[in-house]
Amino acid sequence: MRNALRIALVVALACLPLGPVLASPAAAATPTVESVTVFPQVGGELTLLGSSAGDGPASPADVAVERWVSGPGWTAVDATARLLDDGRLAVTVPLDHGPMALAGAGWVRLVVPASTGTTSVPSEALGIYVFADAAPPFTTAPLPTVTGELTVGSVLEATTGTWSPTPATTGLEWNRDGVRTSVTGSSYPLTGADLGHVITVSATAFPSGGSSSSFVVRDSRPTGVVREGSFVAPQPAVIGLPRLGEEVRVDLDGWRPAPTTLTYQWSRDGVPVEGATGASYTLTAEDAGTTLTVAVHAEADGVAPVDRTTAPYAVPDDLHPRGPRLAELMRPSSTTPLTTSQVRVAVTTTRPGWRDLRRRWWYDGTAFTHAGRPVPFLTLASAKSGSNIASASKGGEYAGTNASVKNVDVTFTITARRFAIAFRGTRTHDAMVWLNGRPVAARPLRVQSSGDRTYVLNWVVVVLPARATTRVRFAGPLSFTGVDTPAGDKAVIKATPAPFTVGVVSDSMFDKCTQALCMSRAAVPTLGRLTGWRVWNLAEGGTGYLSKSSAPSYGSFVPSVFGSDRRLAAVRRAPLDLLIVNGSFNDAPVASYSAEAHRAAVDAYLDDLARLRPDLPVVLVGIEPLGRYQASYWDTRSRAMNATLAATLGRHPNVIGFIDPYTDRWLTGTGSIVDPHGDGNQDVYVGTDGVHPSVAGVAYYVVRVVTGLREVRLP
Repeated sequence: MRNALRIALVVALACLPLGPVLASPAAAATPTVESVTVFPQVGGELTLLGSSAGDGPASPADVAVERWVSGPGWTAVDATARLLDDGRLAVTVPLDHGPMALAGAGWVRLVVPASTGTTSVPSEALGIYVFADAAPPFTTAPLPTVTGELTVGSVLEATTGTWSPTPATTGLEWNRDGVRTSVTGSSYPLTGADLGHVITVSATAFPSGGSSSSFVVRDSRPTGVVREGSFVAPQPAVIGLPRLGEEVRVDLDGWRPAPTTLTYQWSRDGVPVEGATGASYTLTAEDAGTTLTVAVHAEADGVAPVDRTTAPYAVPDDLHPRGPRLAELMRPSSTTPLTTSQVRVAVTTTRPGWRDLRRRWWYDGTAFTHAGRPVPFLTLASAKSGSNIASASKGGEYAGTNASVKNVDVTFTITARRFAIAFRGTRTHDAMVWLNGRPVAARPLRVQSSGDRTYVLNWVVVVLPARATTRVRFAGPLSFTGVDTPAGDKAVIKATPAPFTVGVVSDSMFDKCTQALCMSRAAVPTLGRLTGWRVWNLAEGGTGYLSKSSAPSYGSFVPSVFGSDRRLAAVRRAPLDLLIVNGSFNDAPVASYSAEAHRAAVDAYLDDLARLRPDLPVVLVGIEPLGRYQASYWDTRSRAMNATLAATLGRHPNVIGFIDPYTDRWLTGTGSIVDPHGDGNQDVYVGTDGVHPSVAGVAYYVVRVVTGLREVRLP
């Protein structure tokens, strides 16, 4: 929306010549005049700010506005003036009738009385451009209204009013003295930069059935100038894990405006700690069994200084050292494939011709270690169809809590010379097998099937040079049936000890890869390959903390937000050592989620996790909107949401780390592999649907997540 508005403004203003379109007559330049309307448009209003011509403020009743009209010259137009509290005049000029209803470039001036007598003095001419109305037009397009105290530190709130017919989309952008700020949405926190200035808000609406270049903008009327205020400064807190060598910090949550100057003094049992004058403090053995407090002094433009002392932070007597870095627990798989002299591999739809085949089934817990809870294949399809077509003999699948099926990821140890992994898939699927941490091929193993939706039983046949005990990992397709071996080989199959186990709660950003042959290279299998961890896929389509997604519901498979009872129960049941919560927002098309609602949802989710799994460490991954959705109105909210996630570190007891893809812009540009724009790395990293990663994008994204995880310490 904002991009369209900016383009329209640039195009329109480019039409204004460098010199006047119409000769501006000479006038005494005693009064001053400026426009604070960002987008004057036929049917709306133009608001001018002006000074009086004399020593004191003029009477609003005596103020006039004139527009230069070819032929008659300066012509009076309807206007209503009022005095602001700084003595300036705010003059409202309707743009719905008379000379002011003409679209295009023109000149206006303010005429105010002198301080004595009846002489009126005009300002210099002000060039304006009035934009045409939208097509189709709105029958009702009210001005937005702004409420709140005009003091630094306060928050203004805006409403758009009721438009008719209902717009396809609307948005709010805030202005300072008629110039856009970077703030969008219904709230505007006043800062020192606003002191002495006029704040307005612009409502932009696109009519249903109109084009992207057809829109209506209405600006609020200024109600006054921003005055000095006072800090909103609730008692700060010390947050962080009480661990020897761990850093704790002062949290100024809820302070506004943001301080420009801060000083700190840490105290232990009321005695200042020498040299401890920063926002953070590293716990030492001397702190065990004591209470820490911090005296905070804050200053900011436009508000009086404030002094606050944090609530006491009790350090336990048994101050344990920090746990290991996650990097110490990583055992990545090799990327170097086995050679043909080390293993022979084939994918076939024909059952191996070995004599007297024996199968160990997918549900045998003594034979297989799953990265999920397997259920009979076609369990989800049964819920969709309303008839039970699932059975254990058809294999197993990992059905999510919503209408999605996850890639299977199975490990086991086998003592044998030959074996065949049985699974089902379509020709769009792929798989991979690792033996003792090395892939059996350089490329994914392509599933054999006659169609994109026809599930056919396949076997990956593995033959070794000699009988050996081998660690096997199989990942990729949606169904795993079991392992076949000849009875005469007396193969021994055992479940591997469960490694460090990680769950990933996410929206579809961590669940989908939109490119062919991506199943064995999707985000969850890739995370497992890069770390050696068992990774449970708890992701679902949707937008995470706030939206349950538009996916359909089938029986007990219901899409829901991160904090739903169903998804919390899935986390509670999973045998996890660590939880990663990925808050991507990759494809949110409209700014329909407020930063305030997001924060409340994040806090509620983490509070519920702490209640259900107080022992479960959590790492949060920040916001990552794709470039095509990084319009200013959404980008601003993403910034606020990302800050909310970052601030949970230390504030919530389970959160031990935060990984930030937003600030560094992991994904840039607006293209995809099928629609490259040449403006960033999304041309390579975004897949065929334009909103989910490609094969290369998955690898890039997960590598960066793993890099962030390496330095995180366990409690």
